Amino acid sequence: MRKKKLLFISAENPFPQDSGGKLRTGNILKLLMEKYEVDLLTYRNQRTENRHEHDPDLAVHEVERTMSYRKAMLRSIYKWRNCSYLSHADKDMHDEIVMLSEENRYAQVFISHSLLGACIDIVRRVLPEAVIITDAHNFESSLSAQLVKKKQGIAKLYFRLNTVWTRQDELKLMDKTSLLLATSEEDGLLFKALSFKNSHKVHVIPNFIRISDYTGKPDADKEQSVILPGNMNYFPNVHAAAYFCREIYPLIKAKLPNIKWYIVGRDVHPDVAALAAQDSSIIITGYVDSVADYVRKSGVVIVPLLEGSGTRLKILEAWALKTPVVSSTIGAEGLFYEHGKNILIADSPADFAASVLQLLGDREQGKQLADHAYQTLLAHYEAESVKEKLLGLV
Repeated sequence: MRKKKLLFISAENPFPQDSGGKLRTGNILKLLMEKYEVDLLTYRNQRTENRHEHDPDLAVHEVERTMSYRKAMLRSIYKWRNCSYLSHADKDMHDEIVMLSEENRYAQVFISHSLLGACIDIVRRVLPEAVIITDAHNFESSLSAQLVKKKQGIAKLYFRLNTVWTRQDELKLMDKTSLLLATSEEDGLLFKALSFKNSHKVHVIPNFIRISDYTGKPDADKEQSVILPGNMNYFPNVHAAAYFCREIYPLIKAKLPNIKWYIVGRDVHPDVAALAAQDSSIIITGYVDSVADYVRKSGVVIVPLLEGSGTRLKILEAWALKTPVVSSTIGAEGLFYEHGKNILIADSPADFAASVLQLLGDREQGKQLADHAYQTLLAHYEAESVKEKLLGLV
């Protein structure tokens, strides 16, 4: 029996899977392909060497990106819409959405990000009866409000307006989408609180990984090093790196002068790049083919986040690779964790530094922590543990 077709719209090409958002998008896509014949509509992959990494059974339809972040910021003023270019992907994708929808008459359409709400309007005009599922990677208005605190002057006013626009976008989304997937119970409750009449649409599908993607290589010998993985142009990660460098890293170096700190991730923000110029023990890799190789050899994964929403795939990857994690409370928000059993939680600079030093100095404790974390991962955040619920909803 031939599978039904599903249109999957993502403003970020999930291949290669080199960031948290792309991991979630790609992993959900792979599960949906077990049930549907999927057409993926996305931006053209800028990394030409990885352009054909996706599954050969996946039909990929690519459009060129004309909507830069600067253009999106300007367009947001007269559209009263969130300023992220993701929010304005409908401009570049309009014709392709119409063409694919008219040709295939999809009964299900999957929108991979709450910021793509405007794409729903295009789909509805062509397919008024389609079931539209939106995956909310974050509760974006909360992130926007957190960003305002870091701005000053006219920028502060602009991003305060952006918070208002984002909240309006989320309210409209709750009306327009058939189902909304949240990454955590906390985010799910926030979406439900937006609209009581639409609260039944909200379901939690946690971030998850495929453990088979992390096996096959032997465990590496751990270095006297820490690692901060992630997209280094994403403002919570940029602020976390600056905070760790300013408040925590000097305390660690005072005890371990030969320590190394790896910052591993694509799109390095100038504020992050400047950190390495100040200290030769800070190693910024930029884009790498395998973040996992760096996580395997590092002594501790650090997650010193001060802002955020959703759940952190960087923690799940560390758990899969059996590397112990020290995180702030915000960094581990939404995950099933127990301080001292599968993770160490520290919210002051002194406590964070002490926790890192404790794990670097006691390899056996780190191993026990990582082993318990691995079991938590298998129970709650491995693909098979969420597959039945996801495919039952979509």
